[in-house]
Amino acid sequence: MKRTYPSLVLVAGLLTSTALTVTACGSPARAPSCPTGPVATGLAIAVGDRAGSPRPSWPAQLDTQLTRIIKLTSQQAAQHQTPTAGATFVRVDGRPSVGCVMSYDYTAGNVTAQNANRQAFIGAVHQEVSRLTAVAPQADPLTALSQAAAAAGAGGTVVLIDSGLQTVAPLDFTREDLLDTDPGQVISQLKAAGELPGLGGRKVIMAGIGYTAPPQAPLDQDQRDHLAELWQQIAWAGGAAQVQTITTPDTEPSGARLPLVSTVKVAGPNDVSLGCDQQSVLPDDGAVGFQPDKTTFRDDSAAQAVLTRMASWLHAHPEADAHLTGSIAHYGTDDPDGLSLARAQRIQSVLVQLGAAPGQVTAAGAGWGPFPARTAAPDPVSDPLNRRVVVQITCG
Repeated sequence: MKRTYPSLVLVAGLLTSTALTVTACGSPARAPSCPTGPVATGLAIAVGDRAGSPRPSWPAQLDTQLTRIIKLTSQQAAQHQTPTAGATFVRVDGRPSVGCVMSYDYTAGNVTAQNANRQAFIGAVHQEVSRLTAVAPQADPLTALSQAAAAAGAGGTVVLIDSGLQTVAPLDFTREDLLDTDPGQVISQLKAAGELPGLGGRKVIMAGIGYTAPPQAPLDQDQRDHLAELWQQIAWAGGAAQVQTITTPDTEPSGARLPLVSTVKVAGPNDVSLGCDQQSVLPDDGAVGFQPDKTTFRDDSAAQAVLTRMASWLHAHPEADAHLTGSIAHYGTDDPDGLSLARAQRIQSVLVQLGAAPGQVTAAGAGWGPFPARTAAPDPVSDPLNRRVVVQITCG
């Protein structure tokens, strides 16, 4: 694919035979097709304009990473080494691949030319983030993250710019239950399958997680926080040395004529999944929420409406069982037999009153909730995620 960078000339072959070296020039020029190898180490960016995810843009907070690559390239050259540092772009689509390799042109002989080359490199990276597009159907940011980690190398930085809604195995969010599944359970499954990305020693920075574009339905704040928490835990479990999340929203629509990406069903705050082997989360800021430190519903009529649907389904399916597990934010004592259990039992009693058989519904307390870890200190992002009751329906 041909790319034009206004006021820039992109010259291939100055650092290596194929790495795209960015240098400044006085007039516009059409860039050659961006080379895809060999990869440049130090910085790898997993990105790609794709359906369902906003058109990506480079967060200004990350310009320090580009300055680091420029300095690293200059240091390598000063030590009479062939510079290998640069920016490798990994395309996020259903079959992730290296989409572009850029290197900084360190050969300028005076300060003015050096400054111009710095700006040329930074500007070219900014533009490529917005220009790189998906070429294969579906979305696989997990594999893209793995490829980016390999390209960045030990000690490098990996950037993922994406909504985070993967649509292929082993992290297929089109499964109705996955978006609400406990991150610890997802991590365990990925680890058992050998699917965690190898991020040992890398710094991982994520941007845009949880923000969507039509035709993908939007996520609410709790769902975005939950998804961001999952990707953070994936990075930590993969051995990342540091994990950073940029929460600035991406809102620009994705481009036209992009490959198909399946949409992920997004439950509303008052939706429940009714069926065998289905899990529903009753968040504290939804219809079935409680007054602070109590087992009294904030809105009794709203809670009754949601729980009536669940009780009616259980009554019509006597072979089904519902197990309720309550959890609370990380304040006071981590007591599974305290408020978390009492709230689950409150819902249990209402379900029975509304028609579920007493033996169909069991209740348990987990004490503190799982975000970001059961022993973590309280924080305003994780607190609302931990205040919830999880309903797991099974059929004997």
